[in-house]
Amino acid sequence: MTNREIIRELKRYGYSRVDIDTDSRAAKTFYTYCGGLHINGTGNLSFHIVPPQESPGLGRFAICATRNGESSQLGTDHAPFFFRRLLAFLKGERKENEIIDEICTDRKTE
Repeated sequence: MTNREIIRELKRYGYSRVDIDTDSRAAKTFYTYCGGLHINGTGNLSFHIVPPQESPGLGRFAICATRNGESSQLGTDHAPFFFRRLLAFLKGERKENEIIDEICTDRKTE
């Protein structure tokens, strides 16, 4: 999927675009920055797609989760791992707490 296609889906699911300068991490918002797409799913769960030159060693795709005041990030270059979770979350097939538990506890679910 291209960023444009993802943005179209985000808007379809009620997400709105914000500027990086005004981003307050509010749920259902997103912004673009330096060719990357940053999506605030909830106050505790976000999804990030960054260009290869901006992700040395960290992966192009990242899921960030906060639980009990501690934040964890799982970065990958494996697009299916990332998009399966993002799209399932947008469609309501996976809940916030399921993904946060997975990211924060490093459980293997596949």
